[in-house]
Amino acid sequence: MATYPLSFPSKAPAREKLQLNYRQTAMESPHTGAFQATNTAAQWNLEVTWGRMTQAEAQIVAAWINSLKGQVGTFRYSPRINIGVPVTGVTLAQPAYAYGDVCRMGGWAAGAETRLRVGQFFNLGDQLLQITAVAAIADGNGHALVEFSPMLRKDFAAGTEANFTKPTGVFRLISAESPAPTLDTDRAPEFPTLQAKEAI
Repeated sequence: MATYPLSFPSKAPAREKLQLNYRQTAMESPHTGAFQATNTAAQWNLEVTWGRMTQAEAQIVAAWINSLKGQVGTFRYSPRINIGVPVTGVTLAQPAYAYGDVCRMGGWAAGAETRLRVGQFFNLGDQLLQITAVAAIADGNGHALVEFSPMLRKDFAAGTEANFTKPTGVFRLISAESPAPTLDTDRAPEFPTLQAKEAI
């Protein structure tokens, strides 16, 4: 019996689209034009497409897709585009709370370069996050403020490790129909685009 979340197949996709979907309720006054938006949640949407592959590779990918059992199973995925260098030893210097989008991290020497970059992905627990603003230099305590998106969905204790080395998110298929390969004129298998959303 499969244990979820599954690892992603070793066959890397040829194309990837990772998009953040904000769930919002927007209201605009018909009299003054004043605008108000309410955030209810935010969720990563993922599309991956494999290129042509061997029949042996296709069998492995198809078996992996079928083991997800439609929308029941989940899998881990690491963004293929991730700027910045792997930074290790970084933890939360203070607790980070649900619905927050900024935290104080530590693990650097006083005044050291953080080496973190805007746009870089990381994860806390199972939640995939992307840096939107970060200090270039750590303060005298070896701490730095990191702003990110989307907002946290739960609380994290001080000392929680931030994974910048190979950040992952947990996803599930959007459809209950499992994508299957099609043989082209050369009998080389090709899969349709795999569509998934972050498992919340």
